[in-house]
Amino acid sequence: EDAGDYKCVATNDVGMVERSLTLILQSPPVFTVEPLGTVLEASATAVLDCQAMGEPPPTIGWSRKGRPVLDDDRVTLLPNGSLRIAALQREDTSEYECVARNLLGSVLVTAPLVVQGGPARAKGSIIGNVNDVEFGIAFLNATVTDSPDSHTRVIQAKITNVPRIVGPAMRKLISILSPVYWTTAKEIGEAVNGFTLTDAVFKRETQVEFATGEILRMMHIARGLDTDGALLLDVVVSGHVLQLQSLTAGVLLQDYTEDYVQMGPGQLHAHSTHLFMADGVSIPYTWNHTITYDSSKGRMPFLVQTLQAASITTEYNPLEETMAFKIQASITRGIVLGLSRNQTVLVLLSADIDECESRDTCQHECRNNLGSFQCACPTGYRL
Repeated sequence: EDAGDYKCVATNDVGMVERSLTLILQSPPVFTVEPLGTVLEASATAVLDCQAMGEPPPTIGWSRKGRPVLDDDRVTLLPNGSLRIAALQREDTSEYECVARNLLGSVLVTAPLVVQGGPARAKGSIIGNVNDVEFGIAFLNATVTDSPDSHTRVIQAKITNVPRIVGPAMRKLISILSPVYWTTAKEIGEAVNGFTLTDAVFKRETQVEFATGEILRMMHIARGLDTDGALLLDVVVSGHVLQLQSLTAGVLLQDYTEDYVQMGPGQLHAHSTHLFMADGVSIPYTWNHTITYDSSKGRMPFLVQTLQAASITTEYNPLEETMAFKIQASITRGIVLGLSRNQTVLVLLSADIDECESRDTCQHECRNNLGSFQCACPTGYRL
């Protein structure tokens, strides 16, 4: 309370003189607004509020793991001292430190930020040929939202510039969206979706086989998120799909599950069998996927994870040449015992530990076997 404006006045018989001054009491920084721990979905925008007062007025800076946080295309240090991070990515998960400093000292407060889920949008291009028809460049745009019961995520996608001659046949190709629904599926328990595992950077190769003999191959390249938080995809398709006799026949896609198996560092295998109904006839078809990603991102928390796809709708509009899909997706821990014989072999292979690589096992040559290892001698020698 001693701070303020003061005036000194001196008088005598011949006059008066006065001087004014302002007394400022210096003080160390004190936080007036502290950042709170925040949990947000990927692609959202985080604002960590941090404000302080003191005399002289303190400067506010941010750091992460001891390193200064600097402005870039996604990160902005606001004039009031707060930190804004746009288009959140999983790698933004961390503890952030807000530091206020002036001549009399400094204060620090930490705030955890957790990024979960997956991107809220996806976009990309699709090129190739279906049933020997080149269809130029089609464009994919999708939105992702939580379902009302919060147990799944709802993906709604539209593909434009799909020629009329192949559009009706492509209504059954929900697999063209597989990178989108795998990346954004609702995570149940400790299971992780494709975004959490790979930061949305991966290659996915898919083969679709119809019971009637047609085979279609697809390659998806996921290039991460753009500055607006949208998943970026490039898709190439090539091959044949079952052509329905009636172009206006209704197509009903059944719910299905998709098992993801960790084959090794940075490699997954996925498999599913589907049914679609056309004119009251059920037709099975299978999908096999190989996914590769940066092995430094680690592994799935479980050897097998199961993606559940439900409430699937599909529609083709010949006037607008657009394809529309809607699907709900969640991902959970998988059950090894429920796999087919071929998948069980894959699980065993992926579960095997390479003793030759993990430790100094043999003096000369080490040969890894499924569940064991064998030491060998150079040519001309024996144990």
